[in-house]
Amino acid sequence: MQRLALRGSGAFLIALLVTLQVRESVANPVTGKVELPAVLPRHPPLAGKGFLDRLENPKKPVQGFNVGPYLLVVLEGDGKAIEAPPGQIPWDLVGESFARPVIGAPVGGEILIKNTSKTARTLSALEDPKLIPTGPINPTGPKSFRVTEPRIYTIGDKDAPHLKGKVVVVATPYIATVEVTSTASGNTGRFEFSDVPEGTYKLRIFYKDGWIDRPDDTVTVGAKGKTEISVKVPAGYPLAPKK
Repeated sequence: MQRLALRGSGAFLIALLVTLQVRESVANPVTGKVELPAVLPRHPPLAGKGFLDRLENPKKPVQGFNVGPYLLVVLEGDGKAIEAPPGQIPWDLVGESFARPVIGAPVGGEILIKNTSKTARTLSALEDPKLIPTGPINPTGPKSFRVTEPRIYTIGDKDAPHLKGKVVVVATPYIATVEVTSTASGNTGRFEFSDVPEGTYKLRIFYKDGWIDRPDDTVTVGAKGKTEISVKVPAGYPLAPKK
């Protein structure tokens, strides 16, 4: 009888531990809206030796510059992150541009570049020439590299001035892209984090070359339910001074 009781107690303790572990790892979605300035900025002229900037079609209706692919929203905070090794972050190279000009990656993540164009490219990071393994990326071929510290990298090919991309490395797994829609009343971006543990976080917004110069929002994620937030980008998309 005593053995059966001990066995029963042991099973109860195991079930209790499993329940506690599940509760500790509970995470909830965070969704948000970004209010964007009514007048979207145009991209700066790009020129290089032997190259001219691409010109707009004068007969085509004037369209605003889509800032969506250049925006990232990041949550940094004291919440207990779900412990999982950073995976691969795919990044397609299409012709003389990346599929997304700006991507985010957590520290320890592996960037996997796939060349979907018909031209071999030799890529390097301006801030760290040793970051990417030497040698060209042939058509349909992959090349990967791992990021180990919070930093912003500019990836390009010296033989193709138009080919530039940014890798934003942060010490958090909570990185979201922004989908922008335009309406008669203005422009709105939306983002979503699927699994964020309970805790208090600081929200930051990255645009194109740096972090937007604005007060960081405090986001409190509860133990249950969805967290919805709304943030605003100042007119002109001002960037904070680089440290």
